[in-house]
Amino acid sequence: MNIFRYLKIADSFTLGNLFSGVLSIYFAAKGQLTMSAALLFLSVVFDVLDGKVAAWLNQKSVFGKQIDSMADLVSFGVAPVLLFFVIGSPEFLTIIVGLFFIACGMLRLARYNITENIGFEGVPITVNGVIFSALLILQTDFPVSLMFWPVVFLLQGVLMVSSIKIHRIF
Repeated sequence: MNIFRYLKIADSFTLGNLFSGVLSIYFAAKGQLTMSAALLFLSVVFDVLDGKVAAWLNQKSVFGKQIDSMADLVSFGVAPVLLFFVIGSPEFLTIIVGLFFIACGMLRLARYNITENIGFEGVPITVNGVIFSALLILQTDFPVSLMFWPVVFLLQGVLMVSSIKIHRIF
């Protein structure tokens, strides 16, 4: 079966989310942190739009939900950790914290994909796109702020897998 039969217009925004997240990592590796932060934030914009466009065009699908979660894991789970690894000097413990954060993001998304709630259980992974974009910009003027990233990873990891009920903003 042709994979392209599953793709809808709304899924192009999901791909924009994925591409922006990957390019954010690329530009961080090149030392272009402002561009990296902008692209990570652009991932947030694409993530918000893919759901809105799917609803407006009546294109919500199981396939779309799955690829959205996969893109979110890359942009808002893997990308922030790799940004930290690129611009910081991670030690063994901070590497473990980063892996914990990514695992929590994956678990949060898996739970979301199998539930039919109106709101969210746990902090949505997309929030990390906003937080780490801001932290990346902050780090350019205050390099010492990088030492707080592992604490944010731990806190956000726990909040993502928590049972806190959060209402949709967008």
